[in-house]
Amino acid sequence: MKSANPALPIGWHIWQNVSFSPFQRAEEDYSLIKQYSDFIRPAVYNNVAGERFHAFAASAHGGVFGDLSGAEALTLMYRQLGYDEAPYDKVSQTGLSAGYVERETRRATEGVAGGPRPVDVWPGIDIDVPVPPGVSHCTPEGVKAAVKAVFAGGGTGIILSRNYVEMKPENLTAAGDALRELGRA
Repeated sequence: MKSANPALPIGWHIWQNVSFSPFQRAEEDYSLIKQYSDFIRPAVYNNVAGERFHAFAASAHGGVFGDLSGAEALTLMYRQLGYDEAPYDKVSQTGLSAGYVERETRRATEGVAGGPRPVDVWPGIDIDVPVPPGVSHCTPEGVKAAVKAVFAGGGTGIILSRNYVEMKPENLTAAGDALRELGRA
């Protein structure tokens, strides 16, 4: 794309699985992506991440980590990824923390630093993405914490994800409140 029009901004959605799988993380190298990117948009959906990470650990337990229980597989992946999150039997109900959002944003910003051009990092946080009953749901406090975590991690901006029509007004208001408190609105 850059050879066709060097002024055309080029960016990429970074699949959330890169923050669950040590194997996917090893494959998605930000130091390579920065060479041909103007922006990246890592998905750091902390609410739905609990259920998604739980499902990933269960799948890994059924395959590559077959000698481990699902709980042991999740603990091993937490250790490999540098996470301190809820245990296997609770992570679906709690989701991942704002600390997860900050760590993954920081990992992305540090990974794209020092390239041939500045690379913006616009993480996407989830607001009211539909989930099954009993799984972590957004709260105004959680949205506010996630928005602040993006900027604490060095994010250039933020994308409120996934679909506007899914978002509850009180959670959108919380995102706006956080941006105002940070002096970014």
